[in-house]
Amino acid sequence: MPWPPNAPFAEPAAVIRTRTDRVLIFPSPCGTIPAMEWTTLVGTGLGAVLGVGSTLLGEHVRWRRTIRDNRLQDRRNLYVDCLVALRRAHEAMRLAADEEHTSPQVKAARIRQLFQASGCDEARERLILTATDAVMSAIDASYHSLRDVREILASGSSLTSASYQTARQAHGDATRAARVVLRSELSALDL
Repeated sequence: MPWPPNAPFAEPAAVIRTRTDRVLIFPSPCGTIPAMEWTTLVGTGLGAVLGVGSTLLGEHVRWRRTIRDNRLQDRRNLYVDCLVALRRAHEAMRLAADEEHTSPQVKAARIRQLFQASGCDEARERLILTATDAVMSAIDASYHSLRDVREILASGSSLTSASYQTARQAHGDATRAARVVLRSELSALDL
């Protein structure tokens, strides 16, 4: 039956060739694959490559974010531990200076012992390994001002003496400056 019906010059249906009737053959390692099946295979392979690639890219971005967050948390813990150790040492020395002791030598030894037991030397050493120069100089200023407080208290000065008040103020200023540097360092890492 001719197509379209009643068409004056239509050929029989078996003779009409359309684009979908043609089958192109392409060589492959598995033999010959018809064109329709070959393009489907390429499309599937390309989709798989894109899917795996995007998954790997997403995992890499997540991994980098996790590493950055862990590094930030480690730094934050180091900074807080150091500041807390300095504060603990100062408070322990203040309490020891306010106690009654049998002699000035016993009082000085107790104050120095409390400074050493506070852990501020260890906390400072941990920072030396990882901190920037700005952080180290700020922490060193606070640490050395605390050592000055230690020596003034160990020399027999009372908590109300002018020399202690001056050293305490210097230590407070150095510690506040260290906090500013530490905060700016942490905010730079948080980006």
